Amino acid sequence: GTLREVRAELSEVYGARLVSVPHARPWRGETLPARVLPTRALQLDALVDEVRRCLRAGRPVLVGTRSVEQSEGVAARLAGHGIAHRVLNAVRDEAEAGIVAEAGRAGCVTVATNMAGRGTDIPLDPGVAARGGLHVVSLAFNDARRIDRQLAGRAARQGERGSFRRL
Repeated sequence: GTLREVRAELSEVYGARLVSVPHARPWRGETLPARVLPTRALQLDALVDEVRRCLRAGRPVLVGTRSVEQSEGVAARLAGHGIAHRVLNAVRDEAEAGIVAEAGRAGCVTVATNMAGRGTDIPLDPGVAARGGLHVVSLAFNDARRIDRQLAGRAARQGERGSFRRL
């Protein structure tokens, strides 16, 4: 699904053809309007507000970052506001499976780099889909649009509800 942007490169370099396979279940996600903020501090303030709204609604939140450094900065900001969270950034790779397994629990906040936990579904707790599902927030454009689409696709997996926003 996320390889279509590099279809020509796959063909040219590897002689590989790309075949699109339709989703087994329809995507039920919502892409919310992006918010562009002039400073990093305002972006992080907006993130804290967005996380708080989701927590009040009993929804889990996945915050996508581009680097370990950025993920640690976001974690520090959330901690400074008293928001409990887990960090998934390959620095603590021995705990990754457990963090991913819990990321779909109601009220859980996970901060992750774009490479951490890839290819792993985040199962939702019972009742979370009815409250809107997993909310994914991206804090930066990645070097490849494909990686941005992978992050957005973490919301609403397996036909569940979810949402995505870029801050």
